[in-house]
Amino acid sequence: MILTILSFFAFLLLAVGILRNGKVANLLENTFSIIIACRNEEKNLPFLFTALRKIDYPPEKYEIILVDDASSDNSLSLIKKFCETSENAYFIHLPIKDEEFKGKKAALQKAAEKAKYDFLLFTDADCIVPENWLKTYNNYIDSEVGMVVGYYKNADDSVFRIFLQLMTAAIFAASVGLGFPFSAAGGNLLVRKKTFFEIGGYEKIKNRVAGDDKQLLGLISKTKWKIRYNPQAKVVTIPVKHPHTFFQQQKRKYGKIGMSSPIFQFLTLLVFLFYLYLPYQLIVKKDFKSFLIYFAGFLLFWIVNLAKHKEKFKFIHLFYLIIFPYYLIFFSVLGHFSAWKWKGN
Repeated sequence: MILTILSFFAFLLLAVGILRNGKVANLLENTFSIIIACRNEEKNLPFLFTALRKIDYPPEKYEIILVDDASSDNSLSLIKKFCETSENAYFIHLPIKDEEFKGKKAALQKAAEKAKYDFLLFTDADCIVPENWLKTYNNYIDSEVGMVVGYYKNADDSVFRIFLQLMTAAIFAASVGLGFPFSAAGGNLLVRKKTFFEIGGYEKIKNRVAGDDKQLLGLISKTKWKIRYNPQAKVVTIPVKHPHTFFQQQKRKYGKIGMSSPIFQFLTLLVFLFYLYLPYQLIVKKDFKSFLIYFAGFLLFWIVNLAKHKEKFKFIHLFYLIIFPYYLIFFSVLGHFSAWKWKGN
């Protein structure tokens, strides 16, 4: 009973964290350098370019920097054509995959070094940004902010996968709101350029294939700069269709326990142990009252999250809330202790 009561108050605290994220009184139009690393994305680039052309913001206050990261398809040609017809778009071509900066860090680092504006706004080539993307981020910037964390949703995907994305958004929002940011999504992320270079860019984290977003957040969280969360800009990403690829994606996404701080790793272990004990409490001890207290807290947290992100509640969410912790444990353990493959890496 004590554990479930504690879990109820833990969910209540997380809900407060979500609600603490708010706009700032900013009347200025900040300047942005949109940075996108591309590698063999010829199928996705036309959708990305269509979205970029629709951005509603003064063109003299932002630029678009596209980096072809050693593509072997027609990506470079498509990027060149887009830049030729866009007055504020530029490209960088990396003919050989960098061996020192793993993943896409070399491409992002090169773009950041070329950026001329105050804020670096990252997204991915398989993403579709909303028209008001820059305007929403402008609402969360003041003189103290060094990073603003956003989130993304899968386009035309299953209810369960959309649920997973919203749960990720909930974790981002709650941890940022409580002052202990846990992670970020590289497909929707803003970093002050001054802050980026103060921490040395990707130099300290260049050896890991994945996790550039999470590790960058970890470095900035140790500085004087504040981190905020933006629930307004819903970047849409093209979902992974093949089951095997999705399986690998989930291993990569949830198997980053080793990249978290020691305190988060300890808290994660406690949470895992609680969820391993919960079935015993419910099935063996038949303590239904304790389970209902726990579930009421989880449901309250979920409803606050949906309200924050302006999403609708679905009855199937009740079932997903029960199985999600075990889904998380499964892929966290699997991703941490076994190898995964993602986009050729």
